[in-house]
Amino acid sequence: MGSCNRPSERELMSAHPGRSTLTSSVRTGGLLQPRLFAAGQDWDAIRVEAGPGLRALRFLESADAGVGPVLHDRGSRRLYFLTPPGSAGAWEREGTRALGRGSWVVLVPSGWGGSVRWVSGPFDGPAFTDPAELATALSVTGPSSLAGEAGR
Repeated sequence: MGSCNRPSERELMSAHPGRSTLTSSVRTGGLLQPRLFAAGQDWDAIRVEAGPGLRALRFLESADAGVGPVLHDRGSRRLYFLTPPGSAGAWEREGTRALGRGSWVVLVPSGWGGSVRWVSGPFDGPAFTDPAELATALSVTGPSSLAGEAGR
């Protein structure tokens, strides 16, 4: 992720239409405080307990896999990996929860200092985390620790 030749924000938004909506939503000028947004249209999300989620995030980063926007809700101790729209319908991973149509996720302004914060912001890398790469990372970093998320 630490490349000096990162595309500009404008290039990223034109290459990924979902990013355009997401980034315009979290701009400090457009979003001044946390707000609920509907999943399932411009993006889906995969909710994971913070421990396994942070391990998976570190694994993806160390493997140089593209990590899209990731929110950390420190209050509920969960991470939300934003994934391509429609990916929630195909997600079947025990101990996690796919959030698509009918689900809502709190988005926060970039740099927000509250209990919900971006650990990988909407401008930091790819538009989304690849669900297959996330599933691999969760498997490699310890699936047994995901049991607490089941049924929530």
